[in-house]
Amino acid sequence: MKKCLFILLASVSTVLFQSCNLFAPVDPLPPVLSKLEVVDIKRTEITVSGTISNPDSKNDRQEKKSGVIKEYGLVYGTTPALDIQKDKVIKLGETPGQTPVLIQNQKITGLMSDTRYYIALYARNEGGGMAYGEILDIKTTLLPPVVVNRTSVKVARSKALWYDFDTGAVILNANDPKTDVTIDFFAITGRGTVLELNSANKLQFANLELADYDKLTYLDLVRLTNYSSMSITYVFSTVTDNTVIAFKTGEGRFGKWRIEDVTANDITMSLITYEN
Repeated sequence: MKKCLFILLASVSTVLFQSCNLFAPVDPLPPVLSKLEVVDIKRTEITVSGTISNPDSKNDRQEKKSGVIKEYGLVYGTTPALDIQKDKVIKLGETPGQTPVLIQNQKITGLMSDTRYYIALYARNEGGGMAYGEILDIKTTLLPPVVVNRTSVKVARSKALWYDFDTGAVILNANDPKTDVTIDFFAITGRGTVLELNSANKLQFANLELADYDKLTYLDLVRLTNYSSMSITYVFSTVTDNTVIAFKTGEGRFGKWRIEDVTANDITMSLITYEN
């Protein structure tokens, strides 16, 4: 009898405890944010991916009190104590239609080269307030990657040749918007072949004459102040072979170009174009 009474009292206590828990106050929870995954790093740009989710509520009451996500995005700066009130913010959205929210291949542009940045996801919901994800500590590169590298390639020529520095390819039509430079060839009796280089589609260049092509760095190209869209004309000879031209394309890429030889059938040149 005593044993049955004890079991009955224990069962009643459990029910009462669960009932008290059911009506006990609950705290709202903030959104749950993943650490960012680095997709790509460049000189002035970082690409990241991540995930934003609703909190793991213990019951319907806590879920309701936490509420829906009202705003989310990226926050970044050059100090680790990130705050959307003082640091730079990329707002990615409000009240998503479904969760989790997948942030994929999001670019952060306009950064300084060779600089350490701290980046995190942020999100705010109705009840739990603001939340920040784990901070990503990352540094931009000093030099951009090379996108075109041609060494002593022979390109067939006729009266004129059109070329795209952004891809390192010959263009077949002078009016093609990818054309960066037009190379015209003229034969002058007793003097040799004259090269006339005309820029197209916002290309700017500078004649560095017999500069050391191999020692010419990306930073040297960026620091030049005499870029122009003016045509460059010179007589190709043993004195002027290996003439070096610095350039900046209309798409913003810097590069260097060396004209090594010109024959009746082709032109031999080297080319390096850097990503912008």
